[in-house]
Amino acid sequence: MSRLLVIRSEEYAPHLGVKDCIPAVEAAFRSLVEGRAEHPAKYHDRCPWGLWFYMGGHVFDQEAMAIKLGCAAAVGGSCQVIYYDGATAEPKALLEGLRVTHLRTGAAAAIGARWLARPESRTVAVLGAGRVCWSSLEGLSALFALERVLVADVDPEATTRFVERGRGAFAFELAGATIEEAVGQADIVVSATPARAPLVASSWVRPGTHFSAMGADGAGKQELDSDLHRRARVFCDSLDQCLKWGDINNTVKAGGLDRDGLAGELGAVIAGRVPGRLAADDITVFDATGLGIQDAVVARLIFDTAVRCGLGTWVEL
Repeated sequence: MSRLLVIRSEEYAPHLGVKDCIPAVEAAFRSLVEGRAEHPAKYHDRCPWGLWFYMGGHVFDQEAMAIKLGCAAAVGGSCQVIYYDGATAEPKALLEGLRVTHLRTGAAAAIGARWLARPESRTVAVLGAGRVCWSSLEGLSALFALERVLVADVDPEATTRFVERGRGAFAFELAGATIEEAVGQADIVVSATPARAPLVASSWVRPGTHFSAMGADGAGKQELDSDLHRRARVFCDSLDQCLKWGDINNTVKAGGLDRDGLAGELGAVIAGRVPGRLAADDITVFDATGLGIQDAVVARLIFDTAVRCGLGTWVEL
């Protein structure tokens, strides 16, 4: 009989943050391109009542395996992560999935910037005043000596709340701005919106800017305009997945970009197989659709933290 540890997000949140997840997520990206991880294609389907999805991953050297599944309807939605022991394949923990997603996505946005942005970057633009951008800012603040963050959201009240919360949490300056103002002044741009039409025009973007584009994870979604895709060195979390569902998917379908026009996968940059930024004035894009290997290694961190700190409730299956 298996024992499963049910861990509530509020229990481990004081013990584990985005910066703690960065090493494991970075190692998972590298493991994938080096053949030491499995990344089955994620699946989602739209139905008359909403949508449902699942995704998974197994990172061998971290002995981390997980499946995330969920559904959404007009009245709301939820997702859960089941963590498995990577050595025995036994289920070990049940986690609320959104918190896992925010941790691993924030870590990924920061990792993309670490490898592709200019090291002296000091100003960040945040497009979308939600939890993914907040987690991304937590990760970036651990890797860069940030001085200023400009926040832009279609909801002015959300922008105000984000800025006020940020002023209480971080030492750098935060201010609201329009998308054009924020992008035009930024060294690093993090976008995490459900946009299906481009929010960012290439003409606004200065040479040397890096984008961690985290919002597109399905056909038809797009945050950056196609001219910017063609102008930039574009790196993917997964080439196959980004061609289908990433920020570039509409540009690819329209014939404006193909696989040969992409710079490669982020994991290959981390592994030293593909060069990242070639010059200070390069525009770089990390197109991130989200991988199950990220969920797996973060779930392992949560499980290990819970066991170490005596958190959660064990149940018999």
